[in-house]
Amino acid sequence: MDGTPDLETLRLQVEQLTTAVEALADPERTPQQRLDRALSYFSRTFRDDPIGPAFAPWRRIYKAIGDPPVGTTIAVKIDLLTPEEHSTITQALAELAEHIKKTCEDAERTAAMAAEASEADKA
Repeated sequence: MDGTPDLETLRLQVEQLTTAVEALADPERTPQQRLDRALSYFSRTFRDDPIGPAFAPWRRIYKAIGDPPVGTTIAVKIDLLTPEEHSTITQALAELAEHIKKTCEDAERTAAMAAEASEADKA
């Protein structure tokens, strides 16, 4: 196995990261609530370090929030973040969501092609 999550896991990651990105722009919440919600979804998305192109933006987020142990509850006071750290979190989260979305789309295409090939073999 190459370490790539299965298709169901990728779909869940896409959903969670999309929600995290959307949370950052939620006008109904305070800036702290937006950050808390986004980081909550972000931290639940990965049980282990992601692989491939998703690793770099994932790592930048962890560094910006003080490098807590993976899997722990993340609590970051927005007032303690520098503007650069806040920007890093926002940009890297959007980049990470795009990487996972692309990986999921590629996996869905591969699964569809494999299913078609299996059906052709049966015929």
